[in-house]
Amino acid sequence: MLMQNDSPMILVIESINCVGKTTLAKSIASKLGFRYLYTPQSPLSVIRKEIESLDDSNTRFFYYLTSVIAVQRKIRSDIDLGRSVVIDRYIHSTLVMHRVLGVDVSCVSIEKLPILWPTVSVLLTATSETRVERRNKRDGSQDYDQRIEQSTGLLDRAQEAFADSHQWSLVLETDGLSAEQVEAQVTLLLQEQ
Repeated sequence: MLMQNDSPMILVIESINCVGKTTLAKSIASKLGFRYLYTPQSPLSVIRKEIESLDDSNTRFFYYLTSVIAVQRKIRSDIDLGRSVVIDRYIHSTLVMHRVLGVDVSCVSIEKLPILWPTVSVLLTATSETRVERRNKRDGSQDYDQRIEQSTGLLDRAQEAFADSHQWSLVLETDGLSAEQVEAQVTLLLQEQ
């Protein structure tokens, strides 16, 4: 893909569960040659279920914040090599979800975090009904916090908080859009960068 700016970019796809972020991020990586990353990465991902089983929002927050910091080496390596990356959940997911879970995220000086900030940040949204329908189509092998995934009210509050939390490059409601239509809109945005 030819973009106006030849500099590598960090594209972040953020949202709550079941709106299409992983599908979009993997498609962008495959079709546009971006490196696909997600948080948490290995080796931290192997303890994810144990962290979530603690049912302690503060521990969960610092675990996910650590996972964002830990992925920096991979991001920096790709950017230094001139390769763009697409990240499936990053810093905004960590902040928004934990704020909604009742964590005082202001205990961390976010602007001082040793992280690379997104060049382009996309927020995907979907109605509760669409998210439930999509969740019901999953095969059950997903690696996510079931308690949060199944809490429609919590996810609705989180989706509202996402919209208010950041100046997004693009906010895209995925209800009624195919994966290809979502991808086309994000690709157009990337071409304008």
